[in-house]
Amino acid sequence: MPDGGARVLDAGLARSKHLLLLGADVTDDEVEALVLSRFPEAGRVNATVLALTPQAAVEGPWAVPDPAALGVGPEITQAYAITVPAQRGDPVPEGLRGLGGILDAFADGPPEGHELAVVEFAQAAARRLGGAVRVAGTGALITPEPGVDLAVHSEVWLHPDALVHVLAPALPGVALHLAPDSDPDPGARPAAAPPTRPTPPAPAGTEDLDEGERAWIHAEADAFDAHALAAEPATEAYGAVHALPDGGTIAVEVEAEVSVPLVLEGLDWARSGVIRYDLRWFPAEPEAHHSAPLDAPALAARERATALVEGAARALLDAIGGETTDDDGFLVDP
Repeated sequence: MPDGGARVLDAGLARSKHLLLLGADVTDDEVEALVLSRFPEAGRVNATVLALTPQAAVEGPWAVPDPAALGVGPEITQAYAITVPAQRGDPVPEGLRGLGGILDAFADGPPEGHELAVVEFAQAAARRLGGAVRVAGTGALITPEPGVDLAVHSEVWLHPDALVHVLAPALPGVALHLAPDSDPDPGARPAAAPPTRPTPPAPAGTEDLDEGERAWIHAEADAFDAHALAAEPATEAYGAVHALPDGGTIAVEVEAEVSVPLVLEGLDWARSGVIRYDLRWFPAEPEAHHSAPLDAPALAARERATALVEGAARALLDAIGGETTDDDGFLVDP
């Protein structure tokens, strides 16, 4: 949040740079935390410039004196200017225009390579922080809709019946979706075996579970540890589904991470393998969510799905611990 002495964004800078546009409640520390989540080698050049890579940087915050001149509402009060060399492709085909996002904002030639990585980060940061991205030169705006999908990352593998038990209070009627034994999913990846571990204290939040439920969940984890120590074949990926009254679906996918996500690399428990629990919403009418602005029914459907996905993530965290990320890979607290 810019203070009273913050530099003021001028028209020349606004035209020449991509801008990450944010509200007054966003702090410089929050922006820096998101940068480090995506660019681990990022570092401060000075108090206002943060180098993302040797070729790219963000500078700010700059105070925005006239949000309307940038095409945004009065809730936008600050901007971060993005420096990155332009790398553009061919014009976007007519059939792919009108869907919003990066392709619409760069219709004359979408970013590629390094510029694309930086613009995608800016779009993800805007989604997380409730802001927008303004494109250099054209002034086109990218105003991403809030995301719904989450992923819980843990050292604990829940067997299918345990997953249903944990999720049933948050997703009533959730049912397993397993490939037939005779026709295994060729894309399924084996689960990394977590290390043997001492009996941990109950994870935060499990105090609301009764002793029988906690014992049952820990028994499932202990059984998996014994399974791993015996060097038996690892459990394959599997899934579960929760049908929504409006015809949509919340899908749960469980598998071992191929590699430790960047935001988890500093955690001791993640070094021996991470199990990923994806929670994804599939709306009944996907096309209704590809137009902006969303109509009232689409907004209501998204709000209902968000509440269910967040509740399911909390249920998993209460049972097995770990961390949660959004669809852009940023850590969140559901």
